[in-house]
Amino acid sequence: MKKYLVIFISSILAGLCIGIGVTIFLTLSPDNKILGATLFGLGLFTIIHFGLYLYTGKIGFVLERKPAYLIDMLVCLLGNLLGVILMSLFIKITRIAPNIIQESQKIVSIKMNDNWYSILLLSIMCGIMIYIAVKGHEICPYDFGKIIFVFVSIIIFILCGFEHCVANAAYFTFASVFNLKVFLYFILMIIGNGIGAVLFDCGLKAINWLKKSIH
Repeated sequence: MKKYLVIFISSILAGLCIGIGVTIFLTLSPDNKILGATLFGLGLFTIIHFGLYLYTGKIGFVLERKPAYLIDMLVCLLGNLLGVILMSLFIKITRIAPNIIQESQKIVSIKMNDNWYSILLLSIMCGIMIYIAVKGHEICPYDFGKIIFVFVSIIIFILCGFEHCVANAAYFTFASVFNLKVFLYFILMIIGNGIGAVLFDCGLKAINWLKKSIH
């Protein structure tokens, strides 16, 4: 039980970090999207360095874990959503809220007018980018390289419009849009993020296995 409590609290903090990232991005959009996307990266960088649990950063390693790891991921996702929604609700009652709400409504409108397979594919791409950020940071032997892996991956996924389930929970909360379509699209985003991360991890494992078999 204590294990799941640790994961849950850690996940809430990770959700707060993502919420801060979304807030700065919306504050700077649309005039300074590149700067906003760059500063958004501080959220994931903080999560990695404090060892916090973020669904999109952990799900890619599911094949290396026991089946019980899926329960960890469920607890993680619930904590992430609680953290990011709480952060968004806090911001909504402050003086900086009006512009943030307006920008989030534009972004949510684009997402809700998209078709389901586009949402799924964009979610898969986001899963790949977050996996690259986390795994690249882990294996890169140089401090500067670790920073590049995290921040460039985040910049790419933000500017390309890839779908991040936890970040999108903040957009939906800011925009106050909650309906059946949002719920179904959100499920697609969760699935797509997982597929993207796991597929990339499988590709790397296949390459390593083939290398060993060659020798």
